Amino acid sequence: MAIATRSSRTWLNNARRILGRRMHRTPSGARWWGMVRMLNHELGLPLKSAARVADLVMGSPTAPHRVRLAATLDGAIALRIDLERFHSTSNAAVAAAFAFGQPRGRGRPSKPRRRRPLLIDVFPNVWEIRVERDPAKLERLGQQLREWNAYPRGIEQGLPFIMDAATLRAVPRLALSTTKGDIDVLVVDVPDANDSLSA
Repeated sequence: MAIATRSSRTWLNNARRILGRRMHRTPSGARWWGMVRMLNHELGLPLKSAARVADLVMGSPTAPHRVRLAATLDGAIALRIDLERFHSTSNAAVAAAFAFGQPRGRGRPSKPRRRRPLLIDVFPNVWEIRVERDPAKLERLGQQLREWNAYPRGIEQGLPFIMDAATLRAVPRLALSTTKGDIDVLVVDVPDANDSLSA
């Protein structure tokens, strides 16, 4: 759930307690908690206000692509939410949770069993692309993935998804299906020149 909402387990547990809400571990539940986290963490709305906005925006099945909510009585200041972009990023995060998340069991984790070494190398059926968090590189990769009809792996077809640099920045670990096969994209930080000089 933490991967799907782009948050931490601590934030989710605290938010659930404060709001008195159950944690529905479904894609729609992840989208709702993801919106609450964005409004609370990235915009600084109080948690209860963020939950009310998420209820208002996500409660309607016929919501438009963009929603404008007045933040002042006269409407001079408003919050504009691009729902198409939000759902696109949320769908990518849900796919990442399916691909990279580990279901946690109750109790102590079991000890890993020793595996016999393989006599032959096995080629992966999922290719990995690592790209630096550089705007030009993200833009080029986003364009290439669009040409390969990239779509979040493991979720139903037809949901909103925008394959571009903004999605790569928002979800730095993507699980995608493409016309070239399954691809995992990992966005890594650009090495700092000072780090290489000090090494």
